[in-house]
Amino acid sequence: MAPDNVLSAANAESPARTTPYNYHRYARLTIGARLAVCFAAIALLMIGGDAIAVWQFGRVEASAQRFYETDQRSLAVMRVHLDVVTFRETLSGLARAQDGREFASQAASLRDDFLKDAARFQASLSLARDADQDPTILTRLQTVRAALPSQVDLMLELVKTGDWEAVQLRLGNQVESLVGSSSSLVENVDREVAEERVAALESADRARRELSLVLPVTAVLILLMATALGWYATRAISRPLAHLGAGAQALARGDFECEVEVSGSDELAELGGAFNYAARQLRERKRAEEALRQAQADLAYINRATTMGELTASLAHEIRQPITAALTNARTCVRWLSRDQPDSEEARVAASRIVEDLRRAEGIISRIRLLFKRGNGQREWIDVNEVIREMIVLLRNEANQYSISIRTQTAENLPRVMADRVQLQQVFMNLMLNGIEAMKSMSTPAELTIRSQRGDNGDLLVSISDTGVGLLPEQADQLFEAFFTTKPDGTGMGLPISRSIIESHGGRLWAGTNAGRGATFHFTLPGEAGGPE
Repeated sequence: MAPDNVLSAANAESPARTTPYNYHRYARLTIGARLAVCFAAIALLMIGGDAIAVWQFGRVEASAQRFYETDQRSLAVMRVHLDVVTFRETLSGLARAQDGREFASQAASLRDDFLKDAARFQASLSLARDADQDPTILTRLQTVRAALPSQVDLMLELVKTGDWEAVQLRLGNQVESLVGSSSSLVENVDREVAEERVAALESADRARRELSLVLPVTAVLILLMATALGWYATRAISRPLAHLGAGAQALARGDFECEVEVSGSDELAELGGAFNYAARQLRERKRAEEALRQAQADLAYINRATTMGELTASLAHEIRQPITAALTNARTCVRWLSRDQPDSEEARVAASRIVEDLRRAEGIISRIRLLFKRGNGQREWIDVNEVIREMIVLLRNEANQYSISIRTQTAENLPRVMADRVQLQQVFMNLMLNGIEAMKSMSTPAELTIRSQRGDNGDLLVSISDTGVGLLPEQADQLFEAFFTTKPDGTGMGLPISRSIIESHGGRLWAGTNAGRGATFHFTLPGEAGGPE
């Protein structure tokens, strides 16, 4: 029978959570065997109910058959009596007419009819119960049955001699006595039949009353027992299935700590075991994915820190520009205030420029600090064009060092994307530095182009193109493999990390070769639903 399935948590590292389901543990039968036993029991109950009904109907039928037999016996004895009376009347008329040939023919025919009816009556007597039968009835029947044929033989002999007076005398005496005997036989049989009829009616009435009571009670009992068996079998299957369904819903919600407690060896127990195995595999996979995500985050942080370390000189120059400008404006402000007649308006303008320069320096330092930040970032709605402008500020000096111009083709009113700003900045930094690296040894003018536009599916499409050495056809798929690099001092982790970041945001990153020179890296990000048009 069904195992006792109880939802519980089976996490060895956290306290176990057990749901409050406890019920009877059924015997170890398969579901097929359990249903077969249930259906067999219901079939036996139905057969038993049919047997009881047949038995009760048999009792009613037996009473009716007994009533019928008594009526047949009464009719049979009446035919015998009528045969004797008919015999007397018919032959008496023929004797008075003295028609010998017709007398012989009718006598033989009436005798044969009498013997047939007498045989039927005797057969009906044999069906009656001996305890209820009057022994004088059979004796009188045998007497009449033996006397009438002998009288026929004697009268036929007298007819042959033409002694019609003797024939009439015999019909008046001997045959008349046979009529009286048959009449007495009828009275005895009617009396006996009347008694049997009363007994049969009482028995039939009693059987009908029992039938009207036994059949409904039997039907109700069979219905209750069949309902109990059906409930038993259904509950034994449906409850474990319900717990398995609840466990599956828990897994669908991400609760991989949920397991199903099973016992027995039927199909549900095997299904519960498979469910628990799947839950354990999902838990292990979840832990592995968490560890992988943590490793990827650490690796991405190391990649950012390494890249920023390589850009130290360029970033220092980028920061020095607003600080130098602020220093120049500060000297100008002092000079305007040191005059014999201080020019406060010019000094205020110079002080405003100092504030603006310092804010520029503060913004650059904040973005650098953000890229060095470690830990799990938070996703927010981000304007990609704004991120592009921020990265151009950080990498502009690196591009200027190699006479590389940065051009943007950004569409307006693009939908915002839900993303981690730091991770998105890292993707732009990796792809832009790769483009600068591919063009820094070029003798011809080099250009890095950054485009943003709507994709065909309503998502956001970003492209970063360079006019460098380009890509070999066989390198297009290898670029995103870990530790593969085309740079002498490269780590081979920038592009794999970038693809991992884009895919974790629901997008796609790929590379292609330009028609002229260089290569282009494209990536997509799902845009904000109902964003600005």
